[in-house]
Amino acid sequence: MKKILLISFFSLILNNAHADSHAKATEQAASDAENSADSENSEEPVTRSMPNTKQETELEIAAYLSNSLTQVLKLTALEQEFNLYYLAADVKEPLGSLLFFPDERLHSDTLVSLNPLRVGLTRYQWQTAVLTLPQTTLPAIPLRSEYKEDTQDPESTNDATAAVEDTVEAKTETAKAKDKDTDAPDTAAQTTPNSSTEEPPIAVKTLAEISLARAQASIKLLTEKSDAVIIAGIGQGATWAAAFAVTIPAADKENFRLLLINPLQSTDVSAPKLTQMLGDIKIDTFDIYTPHNANLSIGINPALARKRAANLSEIEQYIQIKASALTWGRQGNSWLLKKVRGVLKKYVEKPLIIAKEKKTKPKISRKKNQKPGV
Repeated sequence: MKKILLISFFSLILNNAHADSHAKATEQAASDAENSADSENSEEPVTRSMPNTKQETELEIAAYLSNSLTQVLKLTALEQEFNLYYLAADVKEPLGSLLFFPDERLHSDTLVSLNPLRVGLTRYQWQTAVLTLPQTTLPAIPLRSEYKEDTQDPESTNDATAAVEDTVEAKTETAKAKDKDTDAPDTAAQTTPNSSTEEPPIAVKTLAEISLARAQASIKLLTEKSDAVIIAGIGQGATWAAAFAVTIPAADKENFRLLLINPLQSTDVSAPKLTQMLGDIKIDTFDIYTPHNANLSIGINPALARKRAANLSEIEQYIQIKASALTWGRQGNSWLLKKVRGVLKKYVEKPLIIAKEKKTKPKISRKKNQKPGV
């Protein structure tokens, strides 16, 4: 009997201790939940930002080129800072400058076409620079429209129409009664100025505006050593190079040339039409293009359309150079460098060298009223 009493006594003590610990645990969990809820309410919402892969790539390229002969120059246009990859010529006084507009689908030092040209042409008395552009803004994808089937019965449709007509008649009668009760309109609400002042939306600069401003800032730097500038556009960058060439007046056409390398239409929402711009260009233009393959593409031949637009424009010299499709790979870099070098040597360098020699020749001063034989 004593054993039974002792066992029941100890079990009662254990049950009470277990109940106390369970109650404490419940209170602790409730307090933790309240604290977490308060902390969640007090914390500011975290703003998510999409990564800009193009900007990150340009930063990596700038860090890589900082250890080479290329100078990463910091310029400002439209209150925005951008990088200009500048590489000086191998001579003290260069013949001119080449300003490259890179393909916006790639980075500004791609090893196909761009890097071999900007590095290789410096061996032939040309200084080169590559313009960096922001990310392209593509057209918005239209929302998908939903198709709703009309499954209503004719009887229910007639009932709904009758109900709508009754509601409209009731509203019309109510409005007429209100008009009779009011003698004059309340003009106080009309004369009260709007106290809420809304801030105007911030105007976002388009890629067209940014490219023109950055090109002007870059050319201002390049012309400090030489007045001759060749505006070169590769791929979709040819659209922005042509857009800048349109702004060059006819009075400056002796110092500027346009070089289009595998020109393509830009996919940006603010991009003008490349073919249409050729009709407004006044400087000499050289077009290195890929032949049109009628079996793979449908529509007008883009190279033929550009040539037609150039023939109808004020361009005095428009020359097209046909390139193989294999040119736009690493195996075609050497061919492209030789071809661009040949175009510059034949059509651009000769007048520049003649003008340079005229400047270096000393002027012979002749005396006035000099007697013959003296």
